[in-house]
Amino acid sequence: MRPGVCLITAASRARLYQRLPLNDDGTVMKVSDQALVEFAVLSLSGIVWSVVTALLVTDYRGTLTSYTHRCWLMYQRPWYQRTFLRTASSRARYAGENRLRRTFRIVAVIGFVLGVFVVSIEFSALVTGHVR
Repeated sequence: MRPGVCLITAASRARLYQRLPLNDDGTVMKVSDQALVEFAVLSLSGIVWSVVTALLVTDYRGTLTSYTHRCWLMYQRPWYQRTFLRTASSRARYAGENRLRRTFRIVAVIGFVLGVFVVSIEFSALVTGHVR
């Protein structure tokens, strides 16, 4: 046997499976119904998340612009740069507000898609009768 190569025999594999707590009896996982409280919490949080990210994506009343500006001002503080932006390339990345705004918008689009996805799953559970 070569060094660094692990050879697993049938006997050692059987001993390993006896020690692992795998309770695989061959049954297929069943879909369980969702409680009404779980449905309400997940739906409401998905809706709120979608609305907040939609406001950022569309820059409604300058929400994205003001948020970006506040973050940009924070990134320009000397203590922040010493602590988090140690290299010249990282300082250059956060030097311009436009690049920061574009990054926030991309993250907000991804968040919006995830929020809509959560809401659609919750309402499909409601329509199919999996909410009790």
